[in-house]
Amino acid sequence: MKEYKDIIFKSVEGHGLGMDIFVPDEKNPPLIMWIHGGGWNELNKNWYDLIAPMLSRGYAVATVDYRYSDEAPFPAQMLDLKDALLFIKKNGSRYGYDASKIAVSGDSAGGHLCSMMGVSVGNADWERPGEDYSLQAVVVFNGPSYFSFPQRKSGQGEDEINPIELLLGAPADTKAGKIRAAAASPLTYIDGTEPPFLIIHGTDDDIVDPVHARKLRNALEEAGSTAMMYYVPGGEHGMMSPIINDVICEFLDYYLKGRKTVIRPELQSHHWRTLPKRA
Repeated sequence: MKEYKDIIFKSVEGHGLGMDIFVPDEKNPPLIMWIHGGGWNELNKNWYDLIAPMLSRGYAVATVDYRYSDEAPFPAQMLDLKDALLFIKKNGSRYGYDASKIAVSGDSAGGHLCSMMGVSVGNADWERPGEDYSLQAVVVFNGPSYFSFPQRKSGQGEDEINPIELLLGAPADTKAGKIRAAAASPLTYIDGTEPPFLIIHGTDDDIVDPVHARKLRNALEEAGSTAMMYYVPGGEHGMMSPIINDVICEFLDYYLKGRKTVIRPELQSHHWRTLPKRA
């Protein structure tokens, strides 16, 4: 495997934004762009444990950074991630991956942002004219699909800044806050043109309610887009397991490699519908 560390793809706010690219030994593999979580203002590109197993299954991985919410409110994160995607698409031959087969994935806050990437292809406010921002697949780990208030982290005190309000740059009880909440919600943009989504969420997630996954899946389906969901019984926030890795591999093999790979036959009937349609 080849590793390319601390590649600066953009300079903003007086500093560079970097990515790491990992390319397995397979010739010209598809690539997964990984967006880290951390409440939009913590962690960094080094946090990619949930997607790392795909390296041994024939996928390159690019882990990317973006501006934290205490540095710049939404949609600064989308501008950064769109630029990261553009860099990835233009440098496939340089680093040895197939830039025509790109998936985006993320966990928690990164799950929210990767959903936004999937539903915003063609958004002229965030994309440069004439450039290709298409995606072939999206894998969401326990990400918010909409914003409502009040919404606080477990154990958060009343005087602490709400991470969602920090992301939006406006208090929840204001008109601006409500408008920005809608503008930052993946559900707002779904129109039936989305790439295939795989949505993974734990039933015991106490940070992001599992209903977020169900609402996202339902909205995509109702618009006519492909959406598969895997609810993990007893799964908590940030969970990982061999079964989850198999589900992801089956999904990506089909949509990025054009290959039907069945690792867990017993799960096949559960990929499309795991709960009643209505949230």
